[in-house]
Amino acid sequence: MNLLELKKITYKYPLAEQPALKNINLSIQEGEFITLLGTNGSGKSTLARLMAGFFKPDSGSLERKDDSVPGIVFQQPKDQIVASVVERDTAFGPQNLDMTPDEIELRTIECLALTGLSDRAVSRTFELSLGQTQRLALSGILALFPDLLILDEVTAMLDPASREEIIKLVQMWNEKGHTVVQVTHDADEALRAKRIVVLEKGAVIFDGPTESFVQNQEIVKKVFDDNSSVYKKPLSQEELLQKEVSFSVENLSFSYPGRKVFKDLSFTLRKGTLTALTGPSGCGKSTLFECLSGLNCEYSGKIYAQDRPVLALQESEASLFETYAADDVAFGAKNRGVEGKALLERVKSSMEKAGLPFKDFADRHTFELSGGEKRKLSVAGIIALDSPVLIFDEPTAGLDPQSRKMMLSTLQNLAREGKTVLFSTHRMEEADAADIHMDWKSLCTNDSTIQQDGHKETKDKLQEMPPLKNASILLSLSKAGQALTAPPQIPDSPVSRLPATLKVALFLLLAVLVIIPAPLWFCGLCLLACIIYAASAKYPAKKALSAIAKILPWFAFFALIQFAFYSVGNDSKELFRWKWFIVTQAKLENLLKTFIRAPSVILLIGTFIFSTEEREILDGMTAILSPFAKIKIPVRYAVLVTGIIFRFIPLLLDEMSAIVKTQIIRGAFAKARGFGKLKILVPLFVPLILQTFRKAQNLADALTARYFS
Repeated sequence: MNLLELKKITYKYPLAEQPALKNINLSIQEGEFITLLGTNGSGKSTLARLMAGFFKPDSGSLERKDDSVPGIVFQQPKDQIVASVVERDTAFGPQNLDMTPDEIELRTIECLALTGLSDRAVSRTFELSLGQTQRLALSGILALFPDLLILDEVTAMLDPASREEIIKLVQMWNEKGHTVVQVTHDADEALRAKRIVVLEKGAVIFDGPTESFVQNQEIVKKVFDDNSSVYKKPLSQEELLQKEVSFSVENLSFSYPGRKVFKDLSFTLRKGTLTALTGPSGCGKSTLFECLSGLNCEYSGKIYAQDRPVLALQESEASLFETYAADDVAFGAKNRGVEGKALLERVKSSMEKAGLPFKDFADRHTFELSGGEKRKLSVAGIIALDSPVLIFDEPTAGLDPQSRKMMLSTLQNLAREGKTVLFSTHRMEEADAADIHMDWKSLCTNDSTIQQDGHKETKDKLQEMPPLKNASILLSLSKAGQALTAPPQIPDSPVSRLPATLKVALFLLLAVLVIIPAPLWFCGLCLLACIIYAASAKYPAKKALSAIAKILPWFAFFALIQFAFYSVGNDSKELFRWKWFIVTQAKLENLLKTFIRAPSVILLIGTFIFSTEEREILDGMTAILSPFAKIKIPVRYAVLVTGIIFRFIPLLLDEMSAIVKTQIIRGAFAKARGFGKLKILVPLFVPLILQTFRKAQNLADALTARYFS
């Protein structure tokens, strides 16, 4: 029986020149297992989202079986997380299905076990690695028992063992009679399906049984590009030892509160070599790379290098912040003083090396690129820095086979040009093509082949690389996020015991009182009320004071702006005047109100998030607004916006952190001093606003996919 049928579907994104999908005809039967294949930008993710019901086609028809509900795991897993704690996120969907507490708990335990996250059940979601976040997104959708499970490259960030576990889980899910459609670039993963559909430039060029696909070598070569000649032969051990040491790590250690990530790591890398780092998802590879590049300032140990290493982040989406592709690649090189023709040639060369021809991609909008194209662009931006030491975190993740081989060839060529190149990967064939293969377990036990005796020469020939000065910005953002995030276990308190409706009503009442225009004495009473509210919820005073201390300097700056430009007022007594800088009684009173309201708002929001689960926020809003629903006012959207706002507090801080990391790497803050830093911050807010709109839409989609209504 047809579960879903697409007839002559065409879809074009706004502002795009060409349709993403063209004349798609596709029927999906109940119980089928289908793989969607195609190169980056062929339309796979667009088709997956269309099948999931997240947008309508421009032409053609889409017919779905009555009462069937699809579930999709997005290509960017962070966009699908709706709660701040792992077990709450998985439980969110079943809660929306009005299940009993016992049923919700059973599904949560079962799905976390299936996806290998049982040991992280009470962890905060923003503490997970990207691979673990991907498994959590899958867990949250499986808990819904969807009729059609759509997987958009869910294994892209996973190590081989974890990937195999997910593949077997998907197969088992299908064997129980559930329909599965998966998007993948992995040959082994693709061939486990019973049917394969291949897209090229938005059109279906193959649709048939897996056996027929395997026999069609022309299509197979087009999709997987079996030619492995681009993998150059690694250097021999003798050739390696002849090269000078260019990078050295001595006794490097790093821990999160309550969890050791790595301890006493020591290794050397040599100039003109390519090194691959492999290890399980979440073991600490990305954390290590941030320490090596100076972005993480809380490690212990020593790092020596020829020059500051630069890092291409794993999350390529947040690494792009200019409107056009060529401008984004040029950003870092410009900060390093490259100008004119030299800059143009640097950008062209870097884009070509990353697999994005300048003539085709220079004027493309960065946010219109496919996931694979964005990854290539983020790599191009790092290549353009022309640093002696280059680090790439999962540079081939999400790329089609041909693009993966081109990317690895690019890394090999960079090494042959004399660069020291280090990258992480989950693919053993890529690690074997590197000159040196570092295994995480061997590295942590000081049993690695790359720990050659090169440390003695490092202190004379290399420079010590302390953390970047501006890395403290990232630490501040991290602490701000922790201050405004609920704990895994909400403490028992008079506030936490309130019903969801009363919790939300109390918060809204205090919020209105804090922000309405009022005399100074009333603002003081509101601050006192917020302090009592925080104490009643057992909100930690240290946490509150830390958040207030971080934000008050910004309020002080804007207060000075107010003194300089705010109207004097006809009835206000003048207290001080110096040229255009005038202090009046009204201005002084407004300044005091600002410094009273700022802590009030921080205490209020922090306490509310600290004492209220996401589900309670949505339930409370729904109950409060229910009278409006009876008169046909769309209450659901107000509830959605509320959920998005509170989910966005840690989410946007995380997004801001990723953007700041890229800007620090590309030298945006290097020379700025005083007010110059404020000017430098301008490029931060534009991409952050764009990302806010994009993530708001994605989060709304995620809530819809979890049956929230």
